[in-house]
Amino acid sequence: MKRELSRDLVRCQSVRLKYLLLPLTPVFRSLVAARNFGFRVGCISTSRLPVPVISVGNLTFGGTGKTPTVISLVRELVRRGQRPAVLTRGYRRKDRRPTLIVGPDSTASAERVGDEALEMATRLPGVPIAIDGDRVRGGREALRRGASVIVMDDGFQHRRLARDLDLVLIDAGDPWGGGRLPPLGRLREPIKGLVRADAAIITKLPADSEGRFADLRQEIASIAPSLPVFGARLVPTGLISPEGRQSVECIANRRVVAMAGLGRPSGFVEALKDIDAQVVEQLFFRDHHHFDQADVDSAIACASQNRAILVTTAKDAAKLPRGAGHWILEVEMVPNEGSWDDVLDLCSRG
Repeated sequence: MKRELSRDLVRCQSVRLKYLLLPLTPVFRSLVAARNFGFRVGCISTSRLPVPVISVGNLTFGGTGKTPTVISLVRELVRRGQRPAVLTRGYRRKDRRPTLIVGPDSTASAERVGDEALEMATRLPGVPIAIDGDRVRGGREALRRGASVIVMDDGFQHRRLARDLDLVLIDAGDPWGGGRLPPLGRLREPIKGLVRADAAIITKLPADSEGRFADLRQEIASIAPSLPVFGARLVPTGLISPEGRQSVECIANRRVVAMAGLGRPSGFVEALKDIDAQVVEQLFFRDHHHFDQADVDSAIACASQNRAILVTTAKDAAKLPRGAGHWILEVEMVPNEGSWDDVLDLCSRG
């Protein structure tokens, strides 16, 4: 009861704050328009690297599956014999200095490099991960480490670094972020910005996705008629328990407390239900939340009270202490077409 009252209070305060900030929406819209105009007419310069740059971005704040998409694309590039590097800014990390890690790196922490960078380094062993708010400088560092192609995470709005393939991810469950700019919506820029993309990938499609894919492809065509559109599903691929790696089948019909700090955490719950887990409680935090001991203690107590397993995401696990007893659900973005060939073949170089 206390937890429900606390959630209702937070929700009420959040709604009130959104409406108080509503007068800032025109300011935000004007700043975005001015910046895009500056790039379009050349007032803001861009830099091009001597290797192909593939940008993976979105129109909304969080929740589209950029990290699993980047991981999947990088694995495909490695399979093709390329030497990819990942370029990311390390959002909400505490150490702002540029850095580069090659996983697995036992000295790296989410506080120093960011939760997404740490997850990518863990799941992409041997691949350089350049973490720098200045994408041009970070890209040059990746070149010094021998990269033959660079995959830029969250790059659609970060336009100073020229790209050879601009991919925009669209979440099938919440494609347009409420259709509004902040504070009432989650759009980072107006939807018409989609015309700058080279391709759109509709992510997190359900298993029976034909109807949803067709509807969204039609919506996208009304905005950018000539834009190639692809589909992808977020597929659970493994579980890591305190005892070690497990198959996803082992959690079927077991009681689960889902704990996540994501842009759209309901997608995590959907992934758990896809493997027949019984989700009895949901503990959601803001995206990139840094868990403190009180959060951990509360989550452990919740799992104990519900006689359930505490399950979190790979991104969130990077910020949890060992000994919390949590399980980690690993997922992969799998293209509907069976491979990324049609997407990567759009790259203008390489």
